[in-house]
Amino acid sequence: MRTTYVGMDIHKNFIQAAAMDEQGNILREQKFKTTDVEIKRFVESLKAQKIQAAIESTCTWYHVYQALDSLGVQTTLVNVRRTKVIAESKIKTDPLDAKNIAHCLRTGFIATAYIPPKPVMEQRNILRHRLSIRKELTRYKNKIHAILLMNGIYQPFSDVFGVGGKQFLKTVKLPDSARYNLDSYLHIVETLTHEKTQISKKIETLCKNNQQAMLLTSIPGISYYSAMTILTETGDITRFPNPKKLCNYAGLVPRTIQSGNHLYHGRILKECNQHLKWILNQDVHSHIRHCPNSPITKLYHRVEQKKGANKATVAASRKLLTCIWHMLMKNETFEYSNDD
Repeated sequence: MRTTYVGMDIHKNFIQAAAMDEQGNILREQKFKTTDVEIKRFVESLKAQKIQAAIESTCTWYHVYQALDSLGVQTTLVNVRRTKVIAESKIKTDPLDAKNIAHCLRTGFIATAYIPPKPVMEQRNILRHRLSIRKELTRYKNKIHAILLMNGIYQPFSDVFGVGGKQFLKTVKLPDSARYNLDSYLHIVETLTHEKTQISKKIETLCKNNQQAMLLTSIPGISYYSAMTILTETGDITRFPNPKKLCNYAGLVPRTIQSGNHLYHGRILKECNQHLKWILNQDVHSHIRHCPNSPITKLYHRVEQKKGANKATVAASRKLLTCIWHMLMKNETFEYSNDD
């Protein structure tokens, strides 16, 4: 059965596609809208029994992937940064990018990105939504702090957004414009806080119904939110043959450059899953507070004394993620002895 290879350069409102046969001959080039109807019309116009498609990882890729998958098209998500023919092209046009993607797919020289199953993607969206709410909440709280500073007002509360602090904010005397802005920001903060509480309850329910997530909560310092974030950002743990591969995916492994007899270890990798890296760094510090005698905590303090807090965080995060890999692979809870 002959295969038709399709490369798609995806934009917000349109797709530039190029289809070629097994010999690299261009069969069709077309620009069409990113709707299900237009995607289906393009696929049917190829009149091919077997179609493989490669799409760029953009903000609209998942919708296109679902549309192609429903049509029986075997679809690959392109890691553009690692596919050098595309990333380092001197001439950048949409038709040329589409043809380059199709050519790389046909020849097998394409770096792919992981596409999680739909249930995992749905849960990931919920968790990332909570993170976005948290960021917005912090932003508006900082605006309120800025109003107080601009008007020379000292507030004696350890948490000005607690019960007493909120009462203070609602009654403190301010110029009319500042008073209006602060009341508006307070309303937004209260709304976002309510939404954060509701979504946290949903995440807790998701975690309690997930056996692997509950395994991760046996690690001191890892909450329901952290456990679900680690699972959804990691995806299928079996796709990592060893913990080093997983640590590399999380950006916790330094660059290695070898030439002849020289071996150089550089900075930590930036091309990684930033969400996974961030949550691990947060969890490490929480773990240190909750579990002062664990091997992870001891490693952190040992590295901190020699190389500083930042490198200690990375080292401890790497050890934490290594423990997580073994726990998920062996279906075990977190355990350690004080002699470790």
